[in-house]
Amino acid sequence: MNSYLQLFLSGIQSGRKTSGKCIVVAFTSSLPQEGVSFVTQSFAVELAKRTRKRTAIVDVNTLQQVDIFHYSRVARFCLKTDVPNLYVLQQEEDEFAEEESSQQLKPIVGSSELDRGLSNLQTLRYSFDFVLLDCPSLKDSGDAALFAPAADGVVVVVEAERTRKEQVRSTMNTLEMSEANLLGCVLNKRQYPIPEWLYQRL
Repeated sequence: MNSYLQLFLSGIQSGRKTSGKCIVVAFTSSLPQEGVSFVTQSFAVELAKRTRKRTAIVDVNTLQQVDIFHYSRVARFCLKTDVPNLYVLQQEEDEFAEEESSQQLKPIVGSSELDRGLSNLQTLRYSFDFVLLDCPSLKDSGDAALFAPAADGVVVVVEAERTRKEQVRSTMNTLEMSEANLLGCVLNKRQYPIPEWLYQRL
């Protein structure tokens, strides 16, 4: 993870799209259940521990549902974790209940959710040094492609021995078309047929 983190940071710094102190990176995959949330959380923990900077894990679906509006409201939605400097975006309980009860009364408008999410993301930039977006796979949703232009970089999670090269290539092409700054791929769920300590010495 340490080597991945160093490449991750150098890749962001060399191809940043936005100015300011905050770095936003989106994580996605080609297929569902490739471990995007696990990889996002792992990177976030390492970033918070090693850089000692304020880091937020942001589920992109939640980002499009909450109404932060102003940086003074960030504390209401970003809860502190047991890891120093690490926060997680969550909905308020009363807001979640209200949304659940009213969801059947009005249709969800995709464009308004996207606009809200982008606005919230811009607000989070004022409060954190790192914001890691946990996005669904491109097979499930186009959120990663929609948020890519607003992020400083995008990481594609690939499940070992499951995802085909053609699927990864298609995902990369889709993200490139959305003007994403592709930082690379992270191979997840890799099996080691020999002990890891011996593998590292080879």
